[in-house]
Amino acid sequence: MKYSYGFVLLFFLCCEMFLPIKGWTQTTSPEVFYFTGNQRPLRQTIFREPLPGEGLKVGRVQIHPFLGTAEVFTDNVFRTKTNREYDFLTAIAPGIQANLPFGGRHSFLLDYRAAQLLYARFNENNVYAQHGLGHLKLDFPGGLKFDFQGGRIDGFDPRGSEVDIQERDITKWRIHSFLSQAVVSGRRGSIRLRSLYADLHYKNNGQAPIRDRKRVSGNLTVFLNATPTISGFLGARIVNITYDDNKQLDSFSYGGITGFRLAPSRLLSGDFRIGYTILNFDRAPVQQPPGSDLSSGGKQQKALTMWGNLNWRPTSRFFLTISPFRTITQSAVFDTATFVRTGVRMQAKHQLTNRLHVRGRVNYENADFEGSREDNRILTRIGLGYRTVEWLGFRVDYIFGKRFSNESRFENYSNSIMVSVQALL
Repeated sequence: MKYSYGFVLLFFLCCEMFLPIKGWTQTTSPEVFYFTGNQRPLRQTIFREPLPGEGLKVGRVQIHPFLGTAEVFTDNVFRTKTNREYDFLTAIAPGIQANLPFGGRHSFLLDYRAAQLLYARFNENNVYAQHGLGHLKLDFPGGLKFDFQGGRIDGFDPRGSEVDIQERDITKWRIHSFLSQAVVSGRRGSIRLRSLYADLHYKNNGQAPIRDRKRVSGNLTVFLNATPTISGFLGARIVNITYDDNKQLDSFSYGGITGFRLAPSRLLSGDFRIGYTILNFDRAPVQQPPGSDLSSGGKQQKALTMWGNLNWRPTSRFFLTISPFRTITQSAVFDTATFVRTGVRMQAKHQLTNRLHVRGRVNYENADFEGSREDNRILTRIGLGYRTVEWLGFRVDYIFGKRFSNESRFENYSNSIMVSVQALL
């Protein structure tokens, strides 16, 4: 053991002395494999942007290959209250991105990311997740911009998420989506029109008849510049959800939003919005016959919604991000039609040296299900990161998660330790 410690110390010493580094603001690989999966698969409303750095050039195409690997230990692999089991996880997450600028300010981006998760003791948790997409950006003179993005995701419901049905075989799904956006900008403000189509299909655990659905949404937002750095906005949004078989959950919702946006400055940036949503089901609740897996339906729901992402950077080596949220989400499991998620995410990073940084994250969430169930969940992560050269980094993280619930079977806690390596060219 003492020889291992000596080798690690020698390795870091050699890095500090002999490997050049170009500043410390360039990050290594994005978090492409940390708890891969998405328990809200129909909310793919973010356009993929080019990765930082020069990458590899093939003609005019800029290519970024990247790879992440991790070894994880967890003391509660199934996220259960009783019969806790430990396990070791190996995560391998390759990816590649190609970006082609053309016609001045236009570009076309292809991005593919995958993650193979392999468990040592319980291979029913093994899963292969992947996300491939294409993003076409058209930026015309005069302030007119268009974005078109389509792709496919193979994901799963992570253990301990709101919709984890606690089967031994982890629940897997596939989604095809298309996202579009048009923006007209002027000196005094801008107008944005955005639409989303998503088709979700569950692949195992008999979830397809209950949860397969299609989602179509659109929103219109008007931004007005109050100062050179602050703009306010006002918008409206509609969402239509159609289930393939579980027709009692077909719904149509609408609402309005308002808020403000801060342009990046030396200290602050970000945006905050607050709104109100009314969700109406197409059909009145109907009691299903005994033995049916389909839902009885739900009643009209009204909810205050909120989302924010505020960034504070008091020095060049420290940043803090605070992201409050409140959303209403449909559910076809646990005898409920909807649940409201309210919480906040906070993360901070401090650069100790040009190569070494410490970062932490705290997530708190309350999930209030229509009916009787209510959960409170907290997830904390703290870790050290070290970068040897501009494209290669190492991290060690400790993760603690705990969920409280008024239904005992959903309560659990877990401790995990992760050692990871990320490479981004």
